[in-house]
Amino acid sequence: GDLTGFVASTYMRGVPFVQVPTTLLAMVDASVGGKTAINTPMGKNLVGAFHQPTVVFMDMGFLDGFSKRDPVRAEREFRAGIAEIIKTGAIWDKSLFEVCEQKVDQIQSREHGILNEIVRRSVAIKAEVVTLDPKEGGLRGILNWGHTIGHAIEGLCGMADYADGLLHGECVAIGMVLESNLARALGLMTPAMVGRVVRCIEAYKLPTKMPPQLHIDKIMAKMMGDKKNIGGKLKCVLLDNIGHCYEPKASSVDAELVRMICSPCITPVPKGPLSGSVRVPGSKSVSNRVLPMAVLGKGECRIRGLLTSDDTQRCMEALT
Repeated sequence: GDLTGFVASTYMRGVPFVQVPTTLLAMVDASVGGKTAINTPMGKNLVGAFHQPTVVFMDMGFLDGFSKRDPVRAEREFRAGIAEIIKTGAIWDKSLFEVCEQKVDQIQSREHGILNEIVRRSVAIKAEVVTLDPKEGGLRGILNWGHTIGHAIEGLCGMADYADGLLHGECVAIGMVLESNLARALGLMTPAMVGRVVRCIEAYKLPTKMPPQLHIDKIMAKMMGDKKNIGGKLKCVLLDNIGHCYEPKASSVDAELVRMICSPCITPVPKGPLSGSVRVPGSKSVSNRVLPMAVLGKGECRIRGLLTSDDTQRCMEALT
């Protein structure tokens, strides 16, 4: 769809074309909104144009046919599409997000009634946003929640090899979790809100953690080259509640904070020698127990899976 739309936008300075999406992701995302583009080695969708299709034809029967031909791939493609529907509910429609939370079994079993409902609602929301901001001057940017980090991941380990790479929706799922943690670190989302996002994504067996093989320097380099950035400032969509964005656009964020959120592990480096005793906090958080022990250890100590929260941030500040 993207390639056809891009060719249609350039041939004879633009000719009409029709979108016929055959995967759930294409139905709720790529086929709607008129964005057409191709990827380059430098990043996602860097060569493209806005060119609206004349009509978009969707048939849930395509999903059944795909499942019969290649059930393993079809399942991954289906879950990748669900990620985009979760995203749409999280940024705009709390009740759509709740449907994804509460009707996991029906959605996973591809019941046409519930599928028709969530696809219709997701497409209607995107169409409304695109109508209000067709060229992504501001509001349309909220559709990119999870995509700033997600596109960086996709650019580094996307589907070059189906067996080992990640689909777009899988990368966006990781991005949504990390960008939720970013909003929590900024005091916009509560831990309970972040927990809901994580549990909903996990319910569909989508990934939620940064692939460990990715180096943070490469991740940040990809993000800093994102086309949404303005004036060298990193832009991310931030939520302040389920179903609502902090700003009706992507927000400027501190690159160092994003770096910390995205780092698969951290290395505590105290500014000077510590003396005396350290009392391990009586916190339920394992992270706050591990940090003091890591600093007191000899040599380099690497911590994986560190919980990012206000508590752990204060703990790290106190230790350094």
